[in-house]
Amino acid sequence: MSETMSPIERFHAAMENNPIDRVSLAPVTQTGTTALMEKCGAYWPEAHKDPKLMAQLSWAAYEYGGLEGVRIPFYVYTEAEATGAKLSKWKKKNHPVVDVPSVPNLEAIDKLEIPDPKKDGRMPQILEAIKILVPKCKQEKLPIITSVIAPLTMTLNAGVTDAMQSMLWWAKNPNEMDKLIKKTLEIGLVWAEAAYEAGSDTIFYNGAFDASVTPDDYEKRVIRYHIEGVRKLKEMGAYVVYHSCMDISPVIDKLPRLEAHAISVSQEMDMAKAREIVGENVILAGNVDPTYTLIKKSPEEVLEESKYCIDAGTDILCPGCGYGPNTPLENMTALAQAGREYGHNARLAKKN
Repeated sequence: MSETMSPIERFHAAMENNPIDRVSLAPVTQTGTTALMEKCGAYWPEAHKDPKLMAQLSWAAYEYGGLEGVRIPFYVYTEAEATGAKLSKWKKKNHPVVDVPSVPNLEAIDKLEIPDPKKDGRMPQILEAIKILVPKCKQEKLPIITSVIAPLTMTLNAGVTDAMQSMLWWAKNPNEMDKLIKKTLEIGLVWAEAAYEAGSDTIFYNGAFDASVTPDDYEKRVIRYHIEGVRKLKEMGAYVVYHSCMDISPVIDKLPRLEAHAISVSQEMDMAKAREIVGENVILAGNVDPTYTLIKKSPEEVLEESKYCIDAGTDILCPGCGYGPNTPLENMTALAQAGREYGHNARLAKKN
């Protein structure tokens, strides 16, 4: 079947629950792989730090991987670094690790400051990379997707806190954690506004830790901040893809209340089950397994699982989390191939 939409038209139409010609292949999760590094000549760790190399590696997912957009940055520590976290073990094939979080103890919550994206951490370099990508993406009609950490995830991990410690605080120090989640909401919004103004049209709002708290806590202590965050991102003019890791069965029925343009579903949850729960008015992204299928299986098996995701109800075909650094290029291109071969059977394509 013929294709009648550009990548950005297809992506935006999907997120507005409008008819599309086939499933979108927008890369909403991170795309930095060693295979792409070797193709384009931009390697980690330098591509985490240098704007030109960062843009070069982001672009490689479109040029060599067949994905329909660019996604930036490649790690989850943007906000943490900008608020004082210390990272180490920057490697070609691995993400860096956190040596010292931004909030190492409860006393540090009151001292946590809202960063200035023009000067703090690696935010200025990421903004410069976005600006480099803008004219190229306009020419090729591609979306630019930037990661922003949602309040709960920043409160419990993402380099702002240590996960083991923060879960204890969550249980024993609710008042202090309430102060922190309010601050992390503001930190994320300040960063998102800077990314949007630099040229990013879509915010990947990373709520990776949604399933780490009880449904009751999510309802009483978390969801209002995520609702506010999504609302303010949309008021800026950005499209919002909200991401949840893990098996989010206990809370997925609550996520439509966020009113994000799309919900990105982890591979830990079956796409058909997710579609059954949220219904036909919610846009879903995902959820090919990035840690097993995309790294360890054959391109033919990637095609098969991608087709299942399309038939089960995804609107944006992508991994359930970021591409692992060791993902073979032929498996990334197999996912893209599946979208082009089978994407005309996507539920929104059937509206045409």
